[in-house]
Amino acid sequence: MVVPVPVQHQIAQKAPLVAYVPARLAIGWHYESWTHQGALRIFFTNKAGREIVFVVAPFKGNCRAGMVKSFQLAGNKVYWGQTSNEQQAWRCINGMKLVVATSLPPNRFADVGLGRIAASGHRIRS
Repeated sequence: MVVPVPVQHQIAQKAPLVAYVPARLAIGWHYESWTHQGALRIFFTNKAGREIVFVVAPFKGNCRAGMVKSFQLAGNKVYWGQTSNEQQAWRCINGMKLVVATSLPPNRFADVGLGRIAASGHRIRS
């Protein structure tokens, strides 16, 4: 379980609109914490103290905006993009944008690895 079940129940109760969690995570990473202030943010860390954040927020617009490339993963279209200090993979579903971001560059954390986490995002219920 990527996000512990009791935490999933808390998220579903306190942030039902944005209650999505990833089902997959890279080896060596673990759940750290979550916050909800408009958007849901779930934080994952590794032993080196690096961070991946899974963000869910309501979204209207072109989901492809900002993409550099796209992947078809687990039956889901996932987009990927990069700035000078961050890479992101995302997908849109039911009016929500699910974004997975890290400051690790693609040569330290593969673009498709982030894409797999984004593709695995699914709705939870209390």
